[in-house]
Amino acid sequence: MDTHAAIDLLRTLVRAPSPSGREGPAVAAFAAALRDLGYDEVVVDGVGNAIGTLRRGEGPTLVFNGHLDTVPTGDAAAWPVDPLGAEVVDGRLWGRGSVDMKGALAAMAVAGRQAADAGFAGTLVVAGMVQEEVGGLGARWYGERNRADLIVLGEPSDRGLKLGHRGRIEMSVELPGRIAHAAKSELGANALARAARFVLALEAMALPEHPRLGRSTATPTQLRTFPEEGPNVVPGLAQLTVDYRQVPGDAPESVVARLAALDPEAVVRVPEEVARSEDGAVERRFPRINGAYVLDPAHPSIAWAAEVLAGVRGGASIDVGTWWFATDAPYLAAMGAPILGLGPGDPELAHTTREALPVDDLVAAVDDYRALATAFLRGRVPWEDAMNPSFERSAR
Repeated sequence: MDTHAAIDLLRTLVRAPSPSGREGPAVAAFAAALRDLGYDEVVVDGVGNAIGTLRRGEGPTLVFNGHLDTVPTGDAAAWPVDPLGAEVVDGRLWGRGSVDMKGALAAMAVAGRQAADAGFAGTLVVAGMVQEEVGGLGARWYGERNRADLIVLGEPSDRGLKLGHRGRIEMSVELPGRIAHAAKSELGANALARAARFVLALEAMALPEHPRLGRSTATPTQLRTFPEEGPNVVPGLAQLTVDYRQVPGDAPESVVARLAALDPEAVVRVPEEVARSEDGAVERRFPRINGAYVLDPAHPSIAWAAEVLAGVRGGASIDVGTWWFATDAPYLAAMGAPILGLGPGDPELAHTTREALPVDDLVAAVDDYRALATAFLRGRVPWEDAMNPSFERSAR
């Protein structure tokens, strides 16, 4: 099969709009591509994930996983090209989702077919998730209902191996005041000033650390005061949003208590997410927590994958690290398998108006994924006698 089929598939996917919760066009396009590639079974599951499966008898199960949804394109005029045009300029395929992360899914789909043509024993699944950017409904649903022996998550990593990431907790902090006329502010209590003191205390707060993921962080991102209309009114309430990045062991309950201790009258809570499938058939409620995940660096899958990738890259050393952003890994971990991160593209281009994937990296990613699939699917898990999956997770 022509490896450049991945380029055509990525162009098709970028041109199919897929903002979170409205991924229908991209789901349909990806499912059609999997059928055209000859996958044995292609389904769209209960929440809209597109899943292609290749079965070749008894053996382990490998899941190539990624997400089809994207953040909005934003102002098209801020892009140097059409954000949904999938243009190739100077060797880079431009467009929303090219890096984050339709490129990896296109490469995975083609690589899976190539691996099947080369022959393997076991099951290979390519799974395109929905709603990763807004709470992970697709991965939560899929992870609860399936099992695997190895998961390769294709979030952008510049083709290095990633072992996990810090979690994210969205915190709402309400700080009370007392309304008064701004001309006689001493009659009131300024909630905005109280919020300022809270932010200063937040910046000085000691936070837990992790040997591989670094330190938890607490970043104030939004501030609203009430009444919202009244520039001559001392605000009686301030509402602050804090983006908290958590390391394993830094439990949400502890985080809430730690922030609440900064002001005895603060009301600190984790807002609830209401997630619905695009067709409205499924609704789930969960706190806005995307937990931390990190694979034990001693797990033999890591050395095995690095050796396989070095082989396909002419002996080049393989970078091993962690992502600085959150992914679906904590939800996929429910499948009981180690998760290795590997994807083409510079993650710093994700969510920007400069999102573009070098075509050479896309083609090379096909080789990466095919090599991992053919090496893994030999009828048994290469490390099954050495160690069970070992990871730290704090998903909710």
